[in-house]
Amino acid sequence: MRMRTAVWVVLAVGLALASTPSGARAQKKKQRDVITREEILNSSLKDQDLLVVIKALRPQFLQAARGPRSLGGAGTSALSVYIDRSRQPGTDILRQVTASTVEEVRYLDPSQSENEYGITANGGAIVIKLAKVRSVPDSLSKKPPR
Repeated sequence: MRMRTAVWVVLAVGLALASTPSGARAQKKKQRDVITREEILNSSLKDQDLLVVIKALRPQFLQAARGPRSLGGAGTSALSVYIDRSRQPGTDILRQVTASTVEEVRYLDPSQSENEYGITANGGAIVIKLAKVRSVPDSLSKKPPR
């Protein structure tokens, strides 16, 4: 009886150890597909435009997707850019966004972007979430009485 228990314990520990790397891989992939506000502010690039930051921190975001992207055939489709869920006309908009105003930059591969945004986003997407501007409470913005 003790032998069976020992075997089950060994099997359970072995399975737990075997499953850990895939969880670590998923976390690493998530980090590879996201640039956080903290990462931007900790870099020397926080005062640069977002295109410079992406080229420095995650250049793979800007590489053209290859292979079949639609029912019609193969080729490369344009990378889509979304700022606060609103589609932008092209990647040139990244030059107009100051990196310090960004909360998060997320890259979606072609299949993820097509699932989330439809067939028009079948070349991958860069999804930018801007930081919320925190307003000053009224009690702090009022001048003290004279």
